[in-house]
Amino acid sequence: MKSSSLFFKQINKKPGSIFLILICFAMFQSSAAMAQNRVNLNLKPVAFDLNTVEKQLTEMMADWEETAFDVDDALVRHVSYFIKYYAVQNVDKSNNIIRRSEKYLYDIKKIFKKYSIAEDVAFALPFVESGFNPGALSNAGAFGMFQFLDTTAVHYGLKIGENGLDERTDYQKSAEACAKYLRDNRRVFGSTVLSLASYHHGTRMVTDVLLNCGDDPGRQFGPIFKNSLLGPFSREYVPQCLAASLIYRYLKQNRLVMLSVPGFESKTLLAQTPVKSLKKIIPTLYELNPDLEHAASIYPYASSNGYVLMTKIGYSSLTAEMIRTYPDWAKNPKPHPSGSTEVKGLPKTIHYVFQTHNDLSGIAAIFGTSVKALKFSNRFLVKQGVHPGDVIEIKGMAPTSLALDGKSTVCDTPRALVTQEDETLETFCKRVVKTIRADCSASPWQMGANLTPALIYYWNYDVLGNIQPDTPLEGGMNLRIYSDYRWHKTAAGSQAPPATPEALDYRYNPSVPTG
Repeated sequence: MKSSSLFFKQINKKPGSIFLILICFAMFQSSAAMAQNRVNLNLKPVAFDLNTVEKQLTEMMADWEETAFDVDDALVRHVSYFIKYYAVQNVDKSNNIIRRSEKYLYDIKKIFKKYSIAEDVAFALPFVESGFNPGALSNAGAFGMFQFLDTTAVHYGLKIGENGLDERTDYQKSAEACAKYLRDNRRVFGSTVLSLASYHHGTRMVTDVLLNCGDDPGRQFGPIFKNSLLGPFSREYVPQCLAASLIYRYLKQNRLVMLSVPGFESKTLLAQTPVKSLKKIIPTLYELNPDLEHAASIYPYASSNGYVLMTKIGYSSLTAEMIRTYPDWAKNPKPHPSGSTEVKGLPKTIHYVFQTHNDLSGIAAIFGTSVKALKFSNRFLVKQGVHPGDVIEIKGMAPTSLALDGKSTVCDTPRALVTQEDETLETFCKRVVKTIRADCSASPWQMGANLTPALIYYWNYDVLGNIQPDTPLEGGMNLRIYSDYRWHKTAAGSQAPPATPEALDYRYNPSVPTG
């Protein structure tokens, strides 16, 4: 106590010292927080206020080229409710589903893309239908991740046999059937939203509901939601899917692997209650429950076993576990590309979206350039510090080959990129390199002979999860690699065809123009 008192007496003699100590302490605290992840310092939790939801729905509809379905007030309110339900009241379950989806989503998105179905839908539909559970079984007998009934499954090519065969448990084949179903109904209704509705209600029911809407054109959600032909779960299905789609877009935009978990207090109301009476009891009713802002009474949703009324929502902070990270052994993989970038008449610049695990030295190693060259090309960014989400230019480069995966034939070897039971990433890498060196000797490409486990992990983190190089893998996993980053001339002097920018890096942001 004496030494402590002496310290404060000395401090009191020098008031400026207090200010200096406080500044140093604040700098220490803030630098530690910034070191954890700079990109998320100003990130807001997923929003469900009506203005934001309406704006985001309108943007998403435009991306889907949705012209036959309007974003009306009723749709905005119900979507707002389900965002609140998924991201606040039910956030722990939502996060479990989001993490589970990583094992399957890459393949599902790839299949949906074949049929021009948005990747938002590729996430939202299995999120709502089964929580990405390949063995889910409903009370109505719908089975699998995509919840097909027997007759519909068989109609869309899935095999169901007496010997126990049931391809509804195969998520890839079921995703193909689902995408075909959505494509067919989009052709019928001219609407992605109504094709989603038909996935739950059936094509005939959607037709009857539209015809039953009277003078209303049937393209707004309000009359559809109130239609007596629909049961409670059916009328809530479309808002659920759209809410899940917006959550997916939020996660992707902010490079998060899960939602933030706010503290909250809530009540579940089982009967319709006038909103005015609730407003008298809860002054912040509309701030906490914006879906009630224009409603006369609450609607007890069947999907949430009543109306979830928020009475308090705490601050939602972002933590390191929410941010896309990589194991230490897999950070900044260092392949050794061969060939020369000095090829005339080819694209000279790659626009790369800086990721949470990157640093300039690692990027330089990946692309076979130098830190000095990167700093010069991005000198204005470097002055401010390069943060995840920034777009950096890598000059003197040209994207090359296309992506290869388990369905590809690597030179003369089919399924070379499918894992074998209990194979580790190290042994998988050695096997693939051996195959490439044996079968690709005549190829004009450096087909990944310099592959490393870290580089394979870099391309397949969404499939592999948080593993070590010696972790035994399950058999049949469909991994992918990319050929060399450089252009190579063939023996005849011709050049191999360029790939799309997406082939360069699967986290490539299509909104960023390429040079």
